[in-house]
This record gives sequence, structure tokens and C-alpha cells, in this order.
Amino acid sequence: MRKPPELLITLAPLIVIALVAVIAALGFGLTRQDDSTPSNAASATVTETTFGAPASTQTGPTEPAAPAAPAIVRPTLLGPRPTLKAKQFFRVQPSFAFQIATFNVLGNSHTVRGGDRAAYADSRTRTGWAVDALRGASIDVVGFQELQTPQYLAFRARTGGTWDSWPGTAIDRLDVDNTLAWDTSMFRAVERKTVAIPYFFGRARNMPYVLLEHIASGQRIWVANFHNPAHKYGASQAQHRREATRREINLANELAKTGFPVFFTGDMNERELYFCPLTQGTTLKSASGGSTGAPCRPPGRMPVDWIFGSDSVTFSGYAIDESKWMRRITDHPLVHATATVPERRIPIKQR
Repeated sequence: MRKPPELLITLAPLIVIALVAVIAALGFGLTRQDDSTPSNAASATVTETTFGAPASTQTGPTEPAAPAAPAIVRPTLLGPRPTLKAKQFFRVQPSFAFQIATFNVLGNSHTVRGGDRAAYADSRTRTGWAVDALRGASIDVVGFQELQTPQYLAFRARTGGTWDSWPGTAIDRLDVDNTLAWDTSMFRAVERKTVAIPYFFGRARNMPYVLLEHIASGQRIWVANFHNPAHKYGASQAQHRREATRREINLANELAKTGFPVFFTGDMNERELYFCPLTQGTTLKSASGGSTGAPCRPPGRMPVDWIFGSDSVTFSGYAIDESKWMRRITDHPLVHATATVPERRIPIKQR
């Protein structure tokens, strides 16, 4: 028999090894699940191959698949939804300015024959001069002290109905002394009231306060006028002034609750002892300056005649008229200032 060629004998082992390797590789590749196949059998597509048989492809279960559920989209939480505020509408009453004064005109009883100021002209003449002084200073609101009945009647006659007043002679012959008066072309009275204030020896006097409406703007202001008792008749009236001050502080605080600006005029017969309690116990300030709280710092000049107003009010042009002509009218100065009331915004209710 012929012997195989030497080359074939030499290569035979290598050929066998190569064939075994090819067969092993083919078997591994046909039976192994691909590493990239998803592990979830319900959703994956699996291919199985049997050696010697055609490959078959199986997709999911053999029964009809149920329709897919709709995707649920959850909103991102961004915190609570902002609350939309309804628009607020206001009716605006504009700012306005006016001239306010306090004026002790020296009562008629002092200048009649036998009076303690008999050297002065008669009260009717002096009242005419007083009206001229008010017009010269363009006064719109004035708090009188010692405006006794003959002087009140002379004032009414001289102004010809262009001014209104309270209380005048409407209540008692003594109450006329502390009458408030205002120019009717600028203001009209909405309310007219009085408060009992102790006067000499603690005897009560009805002293006026009024709610005035500024005609052009519609704004309203409270104005009160006082005369606290002086040292007289050989007896100290200090305790009655203290009580008068206490009642006036209470009134200022009650009126402030209405929301309208408050003004005080008057002959308080005190300086620092009136200024400090009032400005520390209320929201009022003096037209002449000084502090509005603690510690108390009074203004530089302090006659016993005062003008005060709410903190929201602006004062300017404060003046003390002590001219020679004024000293012929009365033994007090005419004290006056410009008061500016800020605009007022009134909410309008929505239906």
C-alpha cells in the first residue's frame, strides 16, 4: 500500500485541531443568547436555533397582546399656586392748604369802664380791627378766646355772613367766649360738638370742636378750641389746668380714631407743662416745632397761645404777630400758620 505524503502526515494534527475549533465555535454561536438581548422575557424578542433545523422567531406570547395603557404624565411640583389678588381701586381726595389761627381777643368785660384793661378801645372797635388782622393774614379757620357776646355780634356783623361759627350764642352766654369760626367759601360744618373743660375753680365750660369739610377737595378735619384757666383771683388754677389737659388729650386720641386730621387751637395758659404732655400723649405736634415724643424738647418760642395738628399734617409759615397795632387790639398775639393736609385715598368697595 502507498504511504501518505509526508506533508499530509505533518499537517494532519493541525487540520484536526482547526476543524474541532470551527465546530465548537459554530455550536457556541448558534445556541448562546446574545448579550445585548434584554433580560425582560415579556418584552424581549428571543431567537432560538436548533442545529440542523431552520431558525424560528418568536415575539412575545402567542395570545393577542392587550392594548398598551396610556402613559401617565405627572406634573412637576413647583410649590403652591400663587393667589391672584383682586385689584383695589381708590378715590383720591387731593391735598390742600389753609391758614389756621388762635386769637385771644381780650374780652369785653376787661375793657369797659372799671375793667382791668380800661385803657383799650371799646370791644366793638377792637373787633373791627381784629377782623382786619384776620383778613390781612388770610386766615381761613380761627379759634377765638374771650370773644364775649358784644364782640361775637360785632364779628358777625363785620363779616357779613361770609363766616360760620360754633357755638357762638347757640348754647350759653359763657360758651360764646371760645367760639370757632371758619370761612364758608372754603369749609362747611359736618358736625358741631362741645366738650366740658374745667375753667376757674373747676367750673365746667362747654368748649367747641367741629368736623369741617374742605369744599374743594372733600377732605374732612377736626378742629377744637380751648381756654384753660390762668392763675387768677388769688388762687392757683394749676390742678384745673392739669385736668383740662388730661381731657384734651383724651379728646385728641378719640378724634384721631376717625382717621381725619385733628387740630387744636387755644390759650392754654401753659408752655412746657402743656406742650410735653400733649405731644407725648397724642399724635399731635406743634406748628411752632419741637419734639413729638420722648424725651420732650419744646420749641424755642412758646407763648401760651398754641396751634397743634396731627403728625400727618405739614406746618409752615408759623408766625406770632406782636406788632404795635396788635397790642392795641388785645393783650395776646395773633398766632397763625399754614397747614397742609396730605391727599387721602379712600378704598372703593367692589360689587
